[in-house]
Amino acid sequence: MATIFGGASAPPSRRRAELLWKEVCATSPASASSQLLKWSGTPITFVRSDHPDNTAGVILLFVVVTPMICILRVGRVLVDGGAGLNLLSLEVLHKMQIVEHKLLLLMAFYGVTDGKMLPLGQIELPITFGGRDNFCMENVVFDVTHFDLPYNAILERPVFTKFMAAVQYAYSTLKISGPSRISTVKADVKGSVHCAEKLYEAMAAASPDDGERPELSSHPPAKQWIAPDDTALTKVVHLGDDPEKMVTIGAQLGEK
Repeated sequence: MATIFGGASAPPSRRRAELLWKEVCATSPASASSQLLKWSGTPITFVRSDHPDNTAGVILLFVVVTPMICILRVGRVLVDGGAGLNLLSLEVLHKMQIVEHKLLLLMAFYGVTDGKMLPLGQIELPITFGGRDNFCMENVVFDVTHFDLPYNAILERPVFTKFMAAVQYAYSTLKISGPSRISTVKADVKGSVHCAEKLYEAMAAASPDDGERPELSSHPPAKQWIAPDDTALTKVVHLGDDPEKMVTIGAQLGEK
């Protein structure tokens, strides 16, 4: 699957992209690029106490969390650090009572379908993880679109970079560096199950089982040898004067 790229996190023009690539590959980066990232001195570790009590759905279930986005606590938010843009559904934007004309200029993104895909617009919103005594908030630019998925939002690589967050998928746990200590965010198991059920329902609707299966032959196909330059690999020679006594030998061997 192609990596989703573009949207709000991508350079706005080809010229800006070329300048960025040169800076990334520079032997001596600029002073702004060589500064330490926020929370870089705070180690994040996962220990036995982070282990889930029930590991039945560790492989199948997604990591779904419930952060505070703007003024709403938004459930069914998918954590996926592979792509390069953050998605927010139009329905959540309407619940925040934000009108569509406040969305920023459009920029296409790639990797979801063949070719480019245009979102409805982009908007910068604060997202908060943690509780009252220890929380971390960052402004994140979302690409707003109406996607037919069970998620209300999808958080991708730019969010984890800003928060210096780490995800342990085996433990279904997200850890974020906070002002006083590490914030541990456990996945919403019920929300994960709900999303998985919706996806499986969509798969079943797209591929109805009509009960017909292709018939498998009870006789496996015989192995075929392919000789280079259409020459035979073996040959049959007679033993003595009896025409019924024969043996198969390599084609490069002499009859004697």
